[in-house]
Amino acid sequence: MTNKIKLRPYILTLLLSNLVGLIAFAQKPLATTNSKDKWEIQWSASDEFNAENPDWKKWMQKGKLPNTTAWKWDNDSNVTIKDGSAKITMRPNQNNEEDRNTYFKSGILKSYRTFTYGYFEAKIKGASLAEGVCPSFWLFSDFDKEAKDGEPVYCEIDIVELQQFDWYNKHQEDIQDIDLNLHAVVKVDGKREWRRPKKYPDEQLNKWRAPWDPSEDYHVYGCEVNKKEIIWFIDGVEVARKKNIYWHRPMNVTLSLGLRKPFVKFYNNRNNAIDPTSDPKSLEALKQMPTSMFVDYVRVWKKK
Repeated sequence: MTNKIKLRPYILTLLLSNLVGLIAFAQKPLATTNSKDKWEIQWSASDEFNAENPDWKKWMQKGKLPNTTAWKWDNDSNVTIKDGSAKITMRPNQNNEEDRNTYFKSGILKSYRTFTYGYFEAKIKGASLAEGVCPSFWLFSDFDKEAKDGEPVYCEIDIVELQQFDWYNKHQEDIQDIDLNLHAVVKVDGKREWRRPKKYPDEQLNKWRAPWDPSEDYHVYGCEVNKKEIIWFIDGVEVARKKNIYWHRPMNVTLSLGLRKPFVKFYNNRNNAIDPTSDPKSLEALKQMPTSMFVDYVRVWKKK
């Protein structure tokens, strides 16, 4: 009994020391455009995932989640904490049954808090299924019904999209090709106009080829958003930058696992579900489901 009592202050001191060290480490992004900038971490949208369960006071468990046409969200079954990381899973419906024209359920972490500018960083390991899902770390806004001509109705910054296996410039990309793109809806002549990266590559499209497979290990993906520019970093190295033309709306911090081909077909400006048992490629990929991405941490800073 005496030994246990003596050990308690030591254990408490050790825990406090580790906590102080963690907080000190998290006070600064891995890399920024100006090393002299001072940043203040925003714990309301940052998470080390060290608890037993997801912090649903910080992340939206249900409710105002992004609209999807090829799969449904089910955070109760598809977001868990494992070994200090958030595990976000995509899984087929039981017996591949159809649910409102979809065949899969997935998980998503969407912050309650919104940010217009700041630094956003997450340490992510991709999914074991190489082609068919897209681990994503992104920011997105709501739709502004009052936007005037030339102004953004909707803003989206893809800090990273992994494993898309995109077909671009007559080239089939593989698992090492990484996308870091921008999307926007702009009011033009009183109507909403979607601006996609491939149509406006100079303004919105970035591709970076990794010297490693993002599904095999964790890597750090960061993005600095300011009034003039958007700058992307991977493992502390700048890999892309664009002028900030439209991305000035408050945006939610989001981590999610979406579907890609062969489980979807893109038309009518969206991903559309297909019956995974009706196509040979999707039927073969279905054997590797469910599959998960992992997030060791996500940290958000605002400039002091």
